[in-house]
Amino acid sequence: MPDLFKHLSIAQMAALFCLSALGLTWLGVFLFQRLIHSWIHGRRNANEMVGLTLAAFAALYGILLGLVAVEAYQDFSAVKDVVSKEASAIAALHKDFGGLPPPIRDELQEKLRAYAREAIDAVHPPPDVPQNPHSSSPALNALFALIMNFQPTLKSEEVIQTEAFGRLNALVEHRRYLIAAGEDGIPTELWWVVCLGGILLISLMWLFDMELHVHLILSSAMGLFLGSVVFLIAALDNPFNGGLTVGSGPLESVLAIMER
Repeated sequence: MPDLFKHLSIAQMAALFCLSALGLTWLGVFLFQRLIHSWIHGRRNANEMVGLTLAAFAALYGILLGLVAVEAYQDFSAVKDVVSKEASAIAALHKDFGGLPPPIRDELQEKLRAYAREAIDAVHPPPDVPQNPHSSSPALNALFALIMNFQPTLKSEEVIQTEAFGRLNALVEHRRYLIAAGEDGIPTELWWVVCLGGILLISLMWLFDMELHVHLILSSAMGLFLGSVVFLIAALDNPFNGGLTVGSGPLESVLAIMER
């Protein structure tokens, strides 16, 4: 997603895309009627050729928008799923640590609560702060250090230690994926293609020869629908800042349970 959109709310994004498409449509219709209508149509009505060209272009552009929208939604759903998995891993670790003797149990659970707070902050990072998926987490490093230094005396404690290593490694993977997802998204070059295609599609609507009020109604419907689809893609493209955001509800619920 372009950086401009990351600072907009969902309502602002919807207004930006839909009103921009509508404004471009109306501006083109009025200018075309005044300046080049007679040059395009002349003695013969070119509506049939314009309609055939528009239908072919709309089919190709519709396929492109559909593929981009599906990809954006799948990425958004994947991020949402990883947040839930991270919350589940934290809850399972808290349960596992309860089977260890004090004081190691209390230390581990305290560091786990600290990591849960880190995870909540990572879901909605400040938009101007760069995130590094390979950056270290103080709380996670402390958990690894405590588990590695723990010397189990019972078979059950050894099993818990082994399980904890596996769950901590899963947390590392989830952390890196979520931070990387905040920076990745639809490539800028693809955004240029989507915008160019939208402008060309609206431009073809200008070329029809019909009564002005009918021309405005049909063109407005096309422009508003096009703007809403591109808005949906942009809203889903960044799951953490701007648009439709992934919530930290699962992590907050787990943290509330651990702090009781």
